[in-house]
Amino acid sequence: MLIEFIFTSATPAPLAWTELEVLRHECERRNKIEGITGMLLYDGKNFMQVIEGQEQKVLALFRLIASDSRHCNVEAIISNPIENRNFKSWSMGVITLDENNQTQQVTELTGKSKKPLSFKLLYAFAHQEIRIDALSHT
Repeated sequence: MLIEFIFTSATPAPLAWTELEVLRHECERRNKIEGITGMLLYDGKNFMQVIEGQEQKVLALFRLIASDSRHCNVEAIISNPIENRNFKSWSMGVITLDENNQTQQVTELTGKSKKPLSFKLLYAFAHQEIRIDALSHT
């Protein structure tokens, strides 16, 4: 079954752009092999990520991410069956929400209405309509 899995996490320390690029390249290589697609948003402290693929592979990847030292406070938000991928051309898209105001890029990608839940969550996170600490159980 094809699913989208959405989660949030924090970084123990802010990641430099070069570290994000290393992470993206690692993810792209592995995700192409495993048939995983998705999008990662990073605001300098927190991640919100959507991963899509076959359920077993997506859940295995989530367990790997949860054990990665670059992530802490990992919280699953939703696992949802989907008929079609929303990020089919991205083995791992990464957008940093920084001083260059990349929120416009997220808006262009996701829009705001009549979109899948994953797009709505990415839009809300990029535009600071939701905060990671508000989603956390701790």
